[in-house]
Formats: sequence, structure tokens, C-alpha cells
Amino acid sequence: MRWAAATALARLAGLDETPVGPDLLSSAVAELTAAAHSAFDHVTDYFEGDPHGHIERTLHALPPTAEPAAVREAPDACLPRIARDRYGSRTRKAIEQLFAAPQPHPAPRCADLTAAQQQLLDDLAGHQHAWVIRSSADRLRELGLPCSQEALQSFVGVPCTD
Repeated sequence: MRWAAATALARLAGLDETPVGPDLLSSAVAELTAAAHSAFDHVTDYFEGDPHGHIERTLHALPPTAEPAAVREAPDACLPRIARDRYGSRTRKAIEQLFAAPQPHPAPRCADLTAAQQQLLDDLAGHQHAWVIRSSADRLRELGLPCSQEALQSFVGVPCTD
């Protein structure tokens, strides 16, 4: 309920003629930021099954008067959470932003990566749309990362399921 109210307030703040007080907007951004750091156990078709993508889109629609640091934290938290990305665009963006350069050779262990990098690879390993991984395989390979779902599962330590 709080997440829905925060989303509605943030969306209203993004409209030109809708005044939303700065304190109320700050509360909405804080709620969305807390949600961005969470795993969503229950999702609906309302946001195409991708709550983190919805949070990102909501916050990107805020007016430029919103406090930049607070608004930046939630999308940063959403970035590696791509498990429900149906179209692959958020996945490609996350790979490019979180792995800006190829990994050293030999590649580091998963535990040596940043928390956001680990989250991204963990979400890729368990991604429900295998084509998203296949469409990113060439870029993953160029970066020196595992480039198949099975290799990702092995790298992050997730048991393979059939």
C-alpha cells in the first residue's frame, strides 16, 4: 500500500501542473528507495511483472527540482535487479553500467565483485527469460564473464534447475 501511494505521489509530481510539497515528495522517494532495495516476492501484471523497472521509470519522470542524490539512489538499487526484465533493455543497460570494462584475466571470483555486480549476475543466472541471456551473451563474453545461464549459475553458486 505504501509503495503504491509513493508511486502515485511521484507520478503526480511529474505532471507539470500538480503541486506536490517537497516533504511529501521526499517521503515518496524514500519509500520507493526502500522498495528498490527489496526483492519483490509477489508481482502483478500492472507493471509488466517488473517492479524495479517500474520504480526506475517512476523516478526518471520526476521534475528536475527533486533532490538529485535521493532520486539517484533508488534507480541505482534497481539497476542490477533484472530478473523480471521481459524485454532485455534493462539487462543490457545494467551490464554496460556495472561492467564498464572487461574483467581481468583470470576473471575474479564472484565474491570479489561489487554487491551490485553480484546481484546482476545472480539475477541473470536465475532469469526466467533465457533469451535475455542469449541476447547478452556476446557482450558478457567480451567482458570476460560467463555467457550462458548454466555458466552463470555455476559462477554465482546457484544450483542448476531443469
